[in-house]
Amino acid sequence: MIAECQKMYRGANDPYVTGYNNWPCKQDLYRVKFAVDEMLKETSTFAGEQEWLEQHDKEQVWKALNEVRNVQK
Repeated sequence: MIAECQKMYRGANDPYVTGYNNWPCKQDLYRVKFAVDEMLKETSTFAGEQEWLEQHDKEQVWKALNEVRNVQK
């Protein structure tokens, strides 16, 4: 599954093809995202899940802050 998503990602970002060809790949990524979002809504919540999600969010914030800092240098 991950390999297929990586192919879609590469297809959506391939600089050697036109947007006409990139857009269907990005649509496929959206379809996967929408399907996963629906599945997660119907899944139970587990012990430690909230903490894990909060840790992920913190990592994303730090990543974004580091990117901004690197751009400003």
